[in-house]
Amino acid sequence: MIRPLLATHDPYKTAKLYELAGWKVDFIQPVESDDPLVGISLYDNSVLLGLIEGYVSKEAISHIGKGIVFCITVPIADIEQIYEKHRIFSPTPITVRPWGDTAFEVKIGDFKYMIMGK
Repeated sequence: MIRPLLATHDPYKTAKLYELAGWKVDFIQPVESDDPLVGISLYDNSVLLGLIEGYVSKEAISHIGKGIVFCITVPIADIEQIYEKHRIFSPTPITVRPWGDTAFEVKIGDFKYMIMGK
């Protein structure tokens, strides 16, 4: 399993954005832990939210999330409900992709996702 660790300015605030779209907060490291980290998930898809500070150089901050699309799968029966929860982030329309998956794309914070129903 691959679980990306995404660099954010504030993992706690960023996690709240994901919660608005129906993602689940799996765990929260306390601020005083010296390792601010939040684990979030949508069905069986997990992502870690961490800090930019200490991990990303100042020169690279403008490149965070550029050129990357995280493809995640969810039950096809739930794709419309998931889409509705993501409307606050202006997702693309749900379409059947050339390879056969029903999917939409959405950007949450600095990160792009293709959410595919299987």
